[in-house]
Amino acid sequence: MTQRPRHTVNDDVVVTDPALPELTEVDLALSATRIESLHGAAAGARYRHFVAQALSARSLTEQSGADRDGVLTLAALAAWRSGAPAFRTDALRRLDLALATGSPSLAALAAALGLDEGDVAPFAEQQRQTRFGWPALQMPGDLLAVIGGFRGLFGPWLAPPVAVLAGGRPGTFLIRTGGAGATSGTGATIDDWRLTVDVFGHSLVRLANDESTPDAAGAAALWAAAGDTADGVAEAGTTGAVLRIHGYTAELRVPQGAA
Repeated sequence: MTQRPRHTVNDDVVVTDPALPELTEVDLALSATRIESLHGAAAGARYRHFVAQALSARSLTEQSGADRDGVLTLAALAAWRSGAPAFRTDALRRLDLALATGSPSLAALAAALGLDEGDVAPFAEQQRQTRFGWPALQMPGDLLAVIGGFRGLFGPWLAPPVAVLAGGRPGTFLIRTGGAGATSGTGATIDDWRLTVDVFGHSLVRLANDESTPDAAGAAALWAAAGDTADGVAEAGTTGAVLRIHGYTAELRVPQGAA
């Protein structure tokens, strides 16, 4: 039975999905629309939830007045926390600066990330080591995310995954899907997918089959060099996560020996 795609950090999040305030510093509604268009309705709802919580905490702990950079920091953290991994680099930079300067407040930072205040600095340190760092997910074998799934049940795939391969950068993987005989190239359609993933979210992009793009050509070269028989592999350059095929999905877990 296939699992629904998910990230474990969201399992206990109760999304309030409030109306966003209108601010002169940044168009939050437009940000939410863009995140929803790229990552789905659930991510858009999480963004609205976390950014509203962060702005509420900020209003209670800081002096009133316009602070565009502070609002942008909270919006970037909320966007990353909602499941948009493209925001990770900027959000981490802003988080480090905020922790060093005390602005935005620790309460607002914690609210944007869905953490207790005492976990914010440890979380930032964990993220410097691995993009999968999270205070409650540190034990070997802990499930980080379920990726993929059958297209008729919330997933993107018409055929199950048959092999995975580490991508060229941390947090990237290649996943090959296909029916019976796909690994040998007999009688089945093979599709290659590029996964970019961190603890909060992921993007999964189907690559061209004709090697007409740099991504597709690069993927073909990696498969040719490594073969396509592996059903589980660690990410490149770090030990933050292991991706393994599980039925119609791929499971991302904390590797053994990580604790």
